[in-house]
Amino acid sequence: MTDPVLREITETVPLPVLEPSGDVFHDLIGCLVEQQHPARSTKQTYAKALDRGGLDRLTPATFEAFERDGLAGVKLSGQKQAALAHAAGWFAEHDPDWAAMDDAEVRRTLLQLKGVGNWTVDVLLIWTLGRDDVIPLDDYHLKKAMAARYGLATGAGMKARMREIAEAWRPTRSLGTRYLLAWTDWQRELAQ
Repeated sequence: MTDPVLREITETVPLPVLEPSGDVFHDLIGCLVEQQHPARSTKQTYAKALDRGGLDRLTPATFEAFERDGLAGVKLSGQKQAALAHAAGWFAEHDPDWAAMDDAEVRRTLLQLKGVGNWTVDVLLIWTLGRDDVIPLDDYHLKKAMAARYGLATGAGMKARMREIAEAWRPTRSLGTRYLLAWTDWQRELAQ
């Protein structure tokens, strides 16, 4: 590893095991409900809603019941409700072979959906599909970690600097991302 900052983190911080589910619909709805990756959420809104709906995994076929029973009492904006309904409708009509698509194809496909931006796609590429070379430049926690560890100034130009630093991590930028996020979690645990 040519990046001394990341090398120090990899030698210090345990990396949680990544078990990509491949279940883009389930994880996408979780991202939309939480507005962050459900597995990293402290609110656990999605997990609680699934439990209320009596579901382990959400599918397009079970979405209506999830919406009725699981999301009952959960305050979601009209825009978020529309994004959820649009995604459910799209997945009810389409069943892409995500594993056969390259990262760019996955991105183009998912960006067509309401409420889905680059951050959501990056999360799905890394944690759901297990792609190796993704850097989520819009991730709040990654920005915070890189500002702390690399001395980056927040604001204009930060994304360009993040991208530049992450070039040294190729072809495993996802691993670098996961280590920096694990470092953030590790720091939070140490502070408690």
